[in-house]
Amino acid sequence: MRVSYSKAPSAKPDMLVCPVFDHGKKKSIDHPAVRKAVGKMKKDKLFQAKNGTSVMLYPSSKNLPKRLLVIGLGKKSKASETKVRNTLAKLLKGYQKKDINSIALLTCTDINQYLQAVVEGMLLINYNPAQYKTGKNRKKVQETLFKSLTIVGSDITADERKAVKRAQVLSESVDVVRDLVNGAPNHITVDAFADKAKKIAKKNKYSIKVYNKSWITKKGMGALLSVNSGSGSKSARLVVMEYKPKKKSKKAPILLVGKGLIFDAGGYNLKPSKYIEDMHQDKAGGSLVVGVFNALKALNINRRVIGIVPLTENLIDADAQKPSDVVTSYSGKTVEIRNTDAEGRMILADALTYGIETYKPEYTIDFATLTGACVVALGDRYAGLMGNNESLVEKIKKAGDNTDELAWKMPIHDDFREAMKGKVADLRNIDDETSSMAGASKAAAFLEHFVGKNKWAHLDIAGVAYNKKPKDIDHPFATGYGVRMMIDFLENC
Repeated sequence: MRVSYSKAPSAKPDMLVCPVFDHGKKKSIDHPAVRKAVGKMKKDKLFQAKNGTSVMLYPSSKNLPKRLLVIGLGKKSKASETKVRNTLAKLLKGYQKKDINSIALLTCTDINQYLQAVVEGMLLINYNPAQYKTGKNRKKVQETLFKSLTIVGSDITADERKAVKRAQVLSESVDVVRDLVNGAPNHITVDAFADKAKKIAKKNKYSIKVYNKSWITKKGMGALLSVNSGSGSKSARLVVMEYKPKKKSKKAPILLVGKGLIFDAGGYNLKPSKYIEDMHQDKAGGSLVVGVFNALKALNINRRVIGIVPLTENLIDADAQKPSDVVTSYSGKTVEIRNTDAEGRMILADALTYGIETYKPEYTIDFATLTGACVVALGDRYAGLMGNNESLVEKIKKAGDNTDELAWKMPIHDDFREAMKGKVADLRNIDDETSSMAGASKAAAFLEHFVGKNKWAHLDIAGVAYNKKPKDIDHPFATGYGVRMMIDFLENC
C-alpha cells in the first residue's frame, strides 16, 4: 500500500479514519469539522469511544471525504500498543470493500504515541493470501485491498514519521514471510526460495552465499543430506546471509537459523490426510529469517546478524532415508533415524553446528515449525520457547510480549536429554519409549546437543506460523509470526 502525507484532509480519499480515546478532550482532534462532529456525538451520547466501537459519518464538507469512520479506543489509561493495533485491524477489515480503495488517517495528539501500532493495524490486514487466483477471481480479491494510505496532520514530527516508516517496514517484512510460507511448493521451490533471499540481499547490499548440494556433501552435512535423500533432483541448499550495521560493533554477531522445509511429506513415516495438505508451510522458520533480513537495514539495526536457512524437501523415493538408518551429522555425532518425519531437527542440527563454528555468535536462535506436540500444548497463540540461557530466553519472551507475538517458556529436563541418546549411535531423532510425551521439549533437547556451550534459544512456531482462525491483524494461513518480535529483540538485546 502506498503511504503519503498531507497537512490537511481532502475529499480525494474514499474514507477518513479518526481513532479517538474516550476521555472527551475534543482539542486533541486536529481538524475543526471533525472535532465538532465527534464532540456533538459524545455530547448526545451517540458515541462514547469505548474500545472496539465505531461510527460512520457522511460529512457534507467539500474538504472531507464522503466517509468519516470514527473508531473508539477506550480509556487511554488502559491502552496498549497491542490493543490499539488489534482494534484498528478488526474494525477496518469490515471496510475492505470494492468502493473503498484509498484511506486517510487523521492523526491527533492523543493517538500519536501509538502511531506505529495504528498504522500497523491498518497495513497488516491489507494482504492477499489467495496469490494464485486469476482473471475475475483475482480482480475480486484485489478490489478489497486498500491501495493507498494518507497520513493527515498539520504538524507531523520527525519521530512520528519514523513511527510510520517502522510500521511500513515491519508490515512489508511480515508480508515477505506470508508470501513465502503461503507459496505453493511447485512455485516456491528450493531455488525460488533462495532467489528471494538473494533479491533481498542485493537490494540491501548484504553478503549472501547459497551453497549447493555438492558443497553440502563435501562439508559432510549428513543430517541435512539424509532428509534430502528422497527428493530426487530437488536439491538441498544452505543459504547464509550476513548484515553488518553502519556503526561497527565489537560484539559478536547474533545467529538466526530457520527451518526451510519446502514441503514435508514425512518420508516413509508418511503424514496422513488433513495434515499433509498444509505441509508447504513447513518453511515458516526459514521464511521468518528472510523476513527479518528484509527489515534490518531499513530500520538501521545496530547489531551484526547472520541468517542461515537449510533448504530441502522431505519426500520419498528409492534413495530416501529409512527408519533405522544411521547418519553422521556435520558435528560428527551419529544419529539413528527412528522416524523420518522428525526431519526438521536434522536439518537444523547441521545448520546450527556450522553457524556456531563459523561465526562464533553471542546468541543463537532457531525457528521451526517443529512439532505437533507444541500445538497440542500451547495452541495457536503461543510459540514454545526453550533454551540453555535464561537471560536470552527472558529477552525473547519480553520481545514477544511487547509485540503480541507471544512465546511460552517450556522446559528441557535432563530426562529429555537422556531420552534423545541413541542405542546404537550417539543420538536418535525421536525416543521410542515415550515419544507421545513432551515432544516439543525432547525435540529441543535433541537440538541442544548441537549448540555446545553457545547461548541458544529455540522457538517452536508450529502453532503460530500458520492458522485457519486468524488474529485480528491476520488473514487465514500464514501469519508472518516472529518478524516484529525479533526486530524488537535485536533493538534491545
